[in-house]
Amino acid sequence: MKKLFVVATILSLGASCSLSQDVVPNIRSGSTAVLFSFGGLSFLSAGTFDGGLGARYYLSQAMSVRVGIQFTSASETISANPAAQQSGADGSNSATVMGVEGAAEWHMGRGRVMPYLGLGAAFSTTSTDSKPVRVGAPPVTQPETKNASGGLTVNGTTYFGGTSIQVFALVGVEFFLYRELSLAAEYQLGYMKTSRKDEEFINGTTTTTTKVGSASNLGITNSGALTLSVYF
Repeated sequence: MKKLFVVATILSLGASCSLSQDVVPNIRSGSTAVLFSFGGLSFLSAGTFDGGLGARYYLSQAMSVRVGIQFTSASETISANPAAQQSGADGSNSATVMGVEGAAEWHMGRGRVMPYLGLGAAFSTTSTDSKPVRVGAPPVTQPETKNASGGLTVNGTTYFGGTSIQVFALVGVEFFLYRELSLAAEYQLGYMKTSRKDEEFINGTTTTTTKVGSASNLGITNSGALTLSVYF
C-alpha cells in the first residue's frame, strides 16, 4: 500500500504539471501500449502483490484487447544455529505465483478522460514449500510440506497453494497525463473459482496427502486498481 501511495503521488504531481497542456490522445487502429499494473491481478489469497506487466492493442478507435502477466517468487531461510557437537539443517519457506489475464475493452470518448468497459478472464497458480529447522545428532533429516492447508507466510505475506480461474466484467476510467502516457483505475465484477492444491507432507520415503477442497466467489474486486500505460 505504501508503494502504491508513492506511485500515485508521483503521477499526481506529473498530472498537475500538465494541466495547462491541451492533451488529446492520438488513439487509432493499430495503437499499442505497454501496461504497468500496481496492485495486480486477484491472485489466490496472495495478500499484497507488487504488480504486473502487460500490453494493449487497439483494433479500432473504440475497441482494444489487452493481456497481462504476473510473476512472483518469495523465499526466506531460518538459520539452525546448532550447538557444538550437533548438526543443523536450516529451515526454509518459499512461494511461487504465476498468472495471466486477458480482456476486451470498449473505450468511450476521445478526450483526455476516457471511460471504458470490458470483459475478461484470468488464471493464476500458487505453490508453496516449507522445511522446518532441525538440530540434533547427525545425520539430521528434514520433513517437507508442500502447499500447506493453512497457508504459508513468507516475508510477511501469506500464500495458499492452488489455482484460480476468474471471469469478469470491468469498468474503468483512463486519464491521459500526456498524449503518450495515461493513468487508469478500474473495478471488476466477476466470478472466481478456486481449487486448492492438496497438502503433501514428505518425511523420508513416506508422503502423506491431505485433501483441501475448493471455493468460489462472486463480487466486486479492486483487481488492476492502478495501471500506468505508455503508448507508441
